[in-house]
Amino acid sequence: MESSRIALPSLSPRYELALRAASDYVFSEFDPFAVVVSGSIVRGNPDPASDFDIIVIHRHSWRRRVQKWFEGIPTEIFVNSPEWIESYFKEESAEGRPVMAHMLTTGVLAYSSSPQTDSILESARESLKRGAQFSEAALERQRYGAACLYEDAFEVVDRDAANAMLILARAVEATVRYWFASRQRFSLRSKEQFQQINLEDPTTGKLIERTLLAPVIADRISAAHDLAQRVIGHTGFFEWDSGPGGPAPG
Repeated sequence: MESSRIALPSLSPRYELALRAASDYVFSEFDPFAVVVSGSIVRGNPDPASDFDIIVIHRHSWRRRVQKWFEGIPTEIFVNSPEWIESYFKEESAEGRPVMAHMLTTGVLAYSSSPQTDSILESARESLKRGAQFSEAALERQRYGAACLYEDAFEVVDRDAANAMLILARAVEATVRYWFASRQRFSLRSKEQFQQINLEDPTTGKLIERTLLAPVIADRISAAHDLAQRVIGHTGFFEWDSGPGGPAPG
């Protein structure tokens, strides 16, 4: 059985049992030439609900995603060809979220039967090293989208406070994305974004905290005005021009 050749990372018995079961499933269901195991469990800092991320690389053209429980541990399995993985690196660079590159780079290579694995992992490392590559037009679209959300929240707060707070949360999320994008940096995982902003830019961190947690809605709105002006420079409609785009798809 090929799964017997997999090199499991050192884990507690509970996680090792689950990963062994997941490995048996991978090799019974797919035909991988490489398997990488990633996630906070492997990195040694799991939360109670943490899962395994298993990247399966095969030579078929199709991709597939499977979510399953193994011995009580949630597991996400990403099955891709080398071509799909390379396309993810390009897409992630443009969008600023290096999901696949991060999983491959921080994970453990548990199985490989091809020298091509090394080049794929090197491409993942190079993708992270290059960082995000946002065009000026892409940055303006992000700013405009966030500004419009702030405007919507401010407009409805007096008549529909709950909806205003819902919109405001989306505006803050868009602002956080732009904070990283404007620095041509990949956005971190959701669980790490605020901590990083607070570390590097405490003023912005405090405004985010007040916008989301101030006990009085008026204080949240005031903080949101200051946050929007500080990070994106607008709280509503502003003029911009995307420039000519490419031809329609298809």
